[in-house]
Amino acid sequence: MKSSGSSISLRRTGLVVFGARIASIFTGLVFLVMMTRSLSAQQFGLYEVITDLVTFSAYPAGLVAFWATRDIARGKMFGKTALSLNIALSALGVVIYLALSYFSASRIPSASLVNLLFAVLLVPVSYLSQAANAVVAGHKPVVLGYAVIFSEVSKLIVAYPLLIVFKVGIDGVIVAVLVANLAQAVASAVLAGDATSSPVSFEQGKKWLTHSWLPMLTTLPYMLGVADTFVASLADGNTVLVGHYQAAFSVAALAGYSLYLASAMYPLLLKGGTDEVTTMTLDLALAFGIPMAVGAAVLARPILHLLNSSLYLDASTALGILAMAALANTVTSFFDQVLLGKDRVDVDESAKFSDYLRSSIVFVAKVNLGLVVVYLASVYLSVAAGLAYGLSTASTIELWAVAQLGIFVMGILIKARRIRKVGKLVVPPSIGYYVVGAGLMAVAIYLLEPVIIYGRGTFFLALELVLVGGVGLVVYGAFVLAFDKALRDFARRALKEAFA
Repeated sequence: MKSSGSSISLRRTGLVVFGARIASIFTGLVFLVMMTRSLSAQQFGLYEVITDLVTFSAYPAGLVAFWATRDIARGKMFGKTALSLNIALSALGVVIYLALSYFSASRIPSASLVNLLFAVLLVPVSYLSQAANAVVAGHKPVVLGYAVIFSEVSKLIVAYPLLIVFKVGIDGVIVAVLVANLAQAVASAVLAGDATSSPVSFEQGKKWLTHSWLPMLTTLPYMLGVADTFVASLADGNTVLVGHYQAAFSVAALAGYSLYLASAMYPLLLKGGTDEVTTMTLDLALAFGIPMAVGAAVLARPILHLLNSSLYLDASTALGILAMAALANTVTSFFDQVLLGKDRVDVDESAKFSDYLRSSIVFVAKVNLGLVVVYLASVYLSVAAGLAYGLSTASTIELWAVAQLGIFVMGILIKARRIRKVGKLVVPPSIGYYVVGAGLMAVAIYLLEPVIIYGRGTFFLALELVLVGGVGLVVYGAFVLAFDKALRDFARRALKEAFA
């Protein structure tokens, strides 16, 4: 399906970006194994704190990225303006990062200031990457898939010698991520095409910054959302707990990759796409997301064993809960894109401030901001309660995971009501097939799990995991394709379009 007057294909773009992300699951797991086997739990937790600080510092970058995607999707090719403005703003990001680094080092004893300061290099690259990705997201979202491939390959090429051969440690992780982000940014910028055809416009940049209060509201919840590990580190006074949580979360987050099937939906809605676009996209996201979440939950223990023998096994139950949370996050994020894509308040040049306040853009921001504040408070209380009552690391992480799942489910319920007011929300009729198929897959994996034998080395464990997981996916795919005619038709059309 293509939107009228647009070269953006929902099927091709979604499958290319999703396929690239699926490939990145394997490269990501390889990188994760390198990290967990090269770093202590404390260092792994410190790396997550660094990631949080970079995200906080790159907050101003999102103010430009928000408008760049919306304007470019509607034919205003100000890609060069977005890139130039974000590069200039990165100086502010560096200042913010340095201030946060000194604060973190003073409050978290295990946080090394030397490592924190070295990671400042990630900040300007983050600004460039956000701008480049925002530009192609509005014009050629399929490029996001190609850029991910460049990024993942670059990361492994750099990470292997630094972490495995020379054993550089956390600084090696920082360099590998730096190179990966730079490769992604350069790939997106080079492949942006006509999106960068217009010269740098100071007037347009000024307009974006003048209206920055709106993206400030919409991006703030996402920035605060990654602060959970930072809050937990402050509450615990250490990064070990965060290291255990992050091991589980890094795997569980892969279950949310089905959201990338919606990569073309947002720009299509901005161009005036119909409810058919949203219905098809939600169906696809659930068709892939449900089995991914169930598979991650069922295989939690062997996957964590692969990361680092027995070090992170206490997070296996939390991984299962977090996998379900990742699926719920996929749905609530999908609802965000629908509401933001359908809103036209920024198209009307005569729109008043009160019009913006009644818009779906502000509605999404208010809901997400309220939910994330409740979530961060829940994380702090969970960790504080764990310390006060002497709970195990496993129990504390499980409380944390339950809080995350609850917040995402609440978001789904609230946003679903809003979507019904502004359009049509169709629950995919095939969802029953996906649930039953995932259940059969779980049974198959459970019966085959004795095939997985520990203690024979990383290679054999990975091979057995792929074998068992692959059989589970075959069971799921065979069941769903046998009963779901709509998915069979989609697969045929997608293959025809891919080879056309």
